[in-house]
Amino acid sequence: MLISNDDQLRTYLPNTLTTVEGEQSLYDKMALYLRKAEAWLTRNFVGEVLMDTIAALGETDPLRILCCHIVATDAFRRTIPSLDLILTPNGFGIVSNQNVVPASADRVKRLIDSLLSNRDDLASDLLLTLARRSDWLETEQASYFGASLWPCLDLGPLAGYNSDKWAHYQSLRLEVLNIEQELAENFISEELMARLRRNMLTQQVTAEERTIIDSVRQTTLEMLAGKPLDYKRMFSTVQRIRTRPAIFPEWQDSYTSMLFGRPSFENHKDSGGYWW
Repeated sequence: MLISNDDQLRTYLPNTLTTVEGEQSLYDKMALYLRKAEAWLTRNFVGEVLMDTIAALGETDPLRILCCHIVATDAFRRTIPSLDLILTPNGFGIVSNQNVVPASADRVKRLIDSLLSNRDDLASDLLLTLARRSDWLETEQASYFGASLWPCLDLGPLAGYNSDKWAHYQSLRLEVLNIEQELAENFISEELMARLRRNMLTQQVTAEERTIIDSVRQTTLEMLAGKPLDYKRMFSTVQRIRTRPAIFPEWQDSYTSMLFGRPSFENHKDSGGYWW
């Protein structure tokens, strides 16, 4: 595991009281949830091979620290509902004494929500860090995030969902892929869309590409909200692409480009005519 003892765990959890002699340590209480949190991080973001590499890094390595922070935050969030409960012969009770008053349900909920938000923000930072590693770009997890123009967890907030960014990213992703496919087939081309997605994932987007990406992402957000396709914007985007063949060569030779080809008329002496 990334976090293997109580001292390491407390590095990432401020405002926790020291365990007294004879009392179960916070690490022992959270061990199960730490394993679950690390498995969640490995399965959805890092991948098993790279996680082994990260676990072998020194404790001061920034990437390892970031992963540890995510695991500790997520594990603490999972543990909180049971931390102050003990099972007695008469049922569950709340741990309390004269010096510490149990927090209200509202405060506990705010803490859990805050931990969830922090975890997702840290996960977004992790994706930006991983995108600079060639060994991660070959993983199944990289393919998952690189399949759209939304390689980070900002999709949920930009779509109007400010809580649980990871859950909303997952729920919106399939619809986003369908919208992007429609826009690729009818306007952007699948070839150019693939290039834009790849460069978004690796953070190598040029200024010209950014203009196209922003147009597609804005259209995607509007369609997610139930608004009709903004044809004027998309036609303007296509015009920008078609007039820059050196910058967007993929589009020029694509099937999509033929949808915008205008057959030209040449007048000849033997051409017929119409009379009204």
